[in-house]
Amino acid sequence: MSILLQNALAIHSSPALCGIKASNLINMKYYDSLEKEIEELSNKYPRIGFYVLKRNINNVLVLVYRKKILENNLFKNDNKLFLEKLGYDITNINSMLNSLKIRMNYDDFPHEIGVFLGYDLEDIKSYIEGDKCLYTGYWKVYSNVEEKIELFNKYTRCKNLVLRMLNKGFPIEIFMR
Repeated sequence: MSILLQNALAIHSSPALCGIKASNLINMKYYDSLEKEIEELSNKYPRIGFYVLKRNINNVLVLVYRKKILENNLFKNDNKLFLEKLGYDITNINSMLNSLKIRMNYDDFPHEIGVFLGYDLEDIKSYIEGDKCLYTGYWKVYSNVEEKIELFNKYTRCKNLVLRMLNKGFPIEIFMR
């Protein structure tokens, strides 16, 4: 795995790799062997998913996710109904990811991507409706601020731990099991 991909995973996807978040996004510079590296990681670590949502000549946007956590999150009744109302094919996780990818071709960042990223559904709906934001962290928060600040702190501690481990010479793969 390239240093570029390893660093991107550590900086942007540590919470998902460590299993404390459904998924994270990586937006990084595209290079020739990137998709091959992602495929190799997918085959080697079956609990982790890598889904290319968007790609152009210069950049690639990859959703990195814990398969079981994302599946459980997407199939929560409220989340599933929300996505279905937006026209998503809710047959299975792959159909939902394909629907998201299609929507990203029409909208650079459709707001419902928050469901895939494990954001609170009420925060997503409040953002869409233009309500007053109470706090901004990993996403805009509209309720339960203290609870979400603690969650954001947990994500940051996770990222910092992964970065410290990498700096000590441990490979990112130890977090992908």
